[in-house]
Order: sequence, then C-alpha cells, then structure tokens
Amino acid sequence: MNAIQEAAKGGLIQRFFRQWGLSNPGTGLSVLENPTEEIDHDLARGKRPKLFRLFGAGAQPREIRREENYLYSTRRFPSNTANNTIGAGAVVAGDYDFFGNGQGDSGNSMGYFSITNLSYLQTNMEKGGKIPRGKGYKLFELGVSFNAQALGADVSQLLDTMNLKFDMGGGNFTIQHGPLLLWPGGVGVSGYASAATTVAATTINVERASNGSPFLGAARRLKDPRILAANDTFKYTITAVASTPRTNVAVALSDFVEVRIWLFGYHYDAIKQ
Repeated sequence: MNAIQEAAKGGLIQRFFRQWGLSNPGTGLSVLENPTEEIDHDLARGKRPKLFRLFGAGAQPREIRREENYLYSTRRFPSNTANNTIGAGAVVAGDYDFFGNGQGDSGNSMGYFSITNLSYLQTNMEKGGKIPRGKGYKLFELGVSFNAQALGADVSQLLDTMNLKFDMGGGNFTIQHGPLLLWPGGVGVSGYASAATTVAATTINVERASNGSPFLGAARRLKDPRILAANDTFKYTITAVASTPRTNVAVALSDFVEVRIWLFGYHYDAIKQ
C-alpha cells in the first residue's frame, strides 16, 4: 500500500474534497496513483499516459477529456403552446425553470408551439435537470441573452420584470441572483438605426437590442466557479412579474422573445475505454 492509498483508506482525500465543496467523480478532479515522473516520461515521448484514478482497490484506468464549452437552456416568452399569435404580449407572473429539459424533450415544455422537440438551438443538456454520469462542469461565466431579433422595448420590459435564481439538489441550496439586467449576456446584435431614418435631424430608432454590450468580455465572470458534478441535480429559475415595478404597467411584448441562460467554462468527459 503506497502513501496515497493509505491517505484514501483513512478518509483524508474525501474530507479534502468535501471541505472545498467538491466531489471527485465527474468534476475532472481526482488523486492519481501514477508517479509524476511516469506521466512526464510518456508525454515527452508523445504517448498518451494512462491515468489511474484512485477509487479504491481494483480501480480501472480512466482518461478525462477537458474542453471549453457552453452549457445553456432557452425558453420562449410569452409561453404559448397553442399557436404563434402574440396577442396582447402579456407575460403570466410566476416561476419559469431552465435546464430542466434536455435534447429531444417537448418544445411545449419551454413555451414553444412550432418546435416539436428541443434541439441544440435551445439547449445542450443531455438529460433535463441532471448532469449525466461520467461528465462534469467547472463554469466561470454566467449570462442571460436574448434572440438576435428581439426588439429593444421588449427586452427592456423583461429586464425590468424578471429575477434569476439558482437551485441545486431540489432546494437544498439556492441563490437569489437578482434582476436579469445584473447578468449581461455578452452576445447579440449591436443596436443600429432603421433604414428609413436617413435625415440627420430625425431621432434614431434602435431596432435590435441585447442585454448589455454584445461583447463576450461584458459577461459576468465568477471568481469562484460553479461546480456541477456527475449526477448533480440543478436548475435556474426566472421569476416574472406581470407589470413593471416603476409604473405598474402590464408587460406587453410586441413579439415573442427567447431568453437564454448560459454558463461557460470547462466541460469534463470521461473517455470510454
């Protein structure tokens, strides 16, 4: 039994992970039995080293791939699963969950009428509400963006009437993130004038808008990353009110708006042997 195995047997390694709010499966974090010199030797010769992760006696060699990528979920407002008629454009007050549905789930679950099943245009969640086995995320950025054709007046109404919340473990851990406008999207179409406004004295009308500057550097970066390990259950929830707080005027969208919550960082994936 080597020193690492002795530490694991005594529970020291697991206590270390728990102290930092981590769990080694799925996050790409693990204690390796391989000597550093052995790994360096293989890498220097262009070989792919076999990493022996310590999960007790008989642990099998596993390799973890790490890529930078998004994790995102999209919902349409107002939620209308009967047709594509905007009507008065009212948004029903209440809670709207994100990340609770995955690839192939019904489009109705996220407020769509014409979309039968969710695709990668709406989400890249494999399974709604849960991180699959063998995968994990370490996410450093969080943003809320809108579809590129969303109009400024509609975006403004939603930013003023929606609040963001994070939930993990079915209510065991929640964070109230506050109004959506505190979490700029960092993407979108930069505002531009209508083609009809050609006279210099005419007020310029912005036809398209985004949540903050359409620049990735404008998105909020988390100093402490959001860790999502294999089998973790989580969701983000947008709580909407029906009227603007400042004037108590009912929300009236002129067209449907897609709201996308996204996180960016490291995606860990266990390579099948």
